[in-house]
Amino acid sequence: MLVPEVLARELARRGLGPDFVADVLIAALGLDPRDAARAHAELALGMYREGLAYVERGDVAQASDKLYKAVEEGVKALAFSRGLPEAEEAASKGRWTVALLDKAAAKLGDVVYRAWDAAYFLHVNGFHEVRIDIDIVKAKLKAIEPMMELVKELAGRGLS
Repeated sequence: MLVPEVLARELARRGLGPDFVADVLIAALGLDPRDAARAHAELALGMYREGLAYVERGDVAQASDKLYKAVEEGVKALAFSRGLPEAEEAASKGRWTVALLDKAAAKLGDVVYRAWDAAYFLHVNGFHEVRIDIDIVKAKLKAIEPMMELVKELAGRGLS
C-alpha cells in the first residue's frame, strides 16, 4: 500500500510512525482482535529486526528506539490475542497509552513484563537521554528476546 508523500511527510514531521497508523486503522476499521493481533505482531517483528541491525552497527539511539517499538507492538499483539480489556479500550479510543501498555504487560506475565521494563528503560535512557552505551542495549536485549519468541509464535499461527 502506498502512502501519499504529503501524508508520509506530515506523519514523519509529527514523529508518528507505522505503529500510530496501525492503531488508527485498526480502530477505524473495527478489526477483529485476531487480525489486530497479527498486524501488531508483524510490526513488532519488523521493528525487532531493525533494532537488531542497529545493535550490530552500535547505534544506541536507533537500536533503543526500534527495540522499544518492537516490544510496544508485541504487547499490543499479545493483548489483542488474549482478549485483554486494555486492548478493547485502546481500540475504542484509537490509541494506546503508556498506562494501558503497562497494565497489559503486567497481565501478560513475567516474560512480557520484563521485556516491557527493559524496553522502557531503553526508550528513556537509550533513545531520549542517550546516556547508555551499546553494551547496556545488548544486556537489555536479553530480557526482550524471550518475549519476541512469543510474538513470533503468535505471528506463525496465522491468526485470521
